Amino acid sequence: MKLTMKGDYGLRAMLDMAAYYGQGPIESSDIASRQYIPEQYLDQILMVLRKEGLVKSIRGPKGGHMLARPPGQITMAQVMQALEGYVPPMECLPNPDFCKLSPGCALREVWQQIDTLTQQILSSTTIEELAQRHRTGSTETMYYI
Repeated sequence: MKLTMKGDYGLRAMLDMAAYYGQGPIESSDIASRQYIPEQYLDQILMVLRKEGLVKSIRGPKGGHMLARPPGQITMAQVMQALEGYVPPMECLPNPDFCKLSPGCALREVWQQIDTLTQQILSSTTIEELAQRHRTGSTETMYYI
């Protein structure tokens, strides 16, 4: 699986909205500045996430964006699927005819295992878990000797 900037930015935006979940809509300019995402690109990403039912958007002076459901009910896999679709680690996985060696290739078997484990991790990791890790990681004190 190859993560593009679109996927990275989308996950960061979802984490940002998870941090403010239940507090009302958040302006895209605030998300963009906190997450270092170009606002025009963020708006495109949020539109995709809204169409996929992961984000709600409200227009107007007190408008903005928020998660469409609790962060514990949204997985990394759902966000990645919405933004990237299925991205195999090797082209031969979805298309065995891509390579003449596919039928008996030992490497292809390993790539299939990697893909399966990657999908399991993405499907079992929620935005809430990531937000908790982020909160814990940002409040820990670092001691240098």
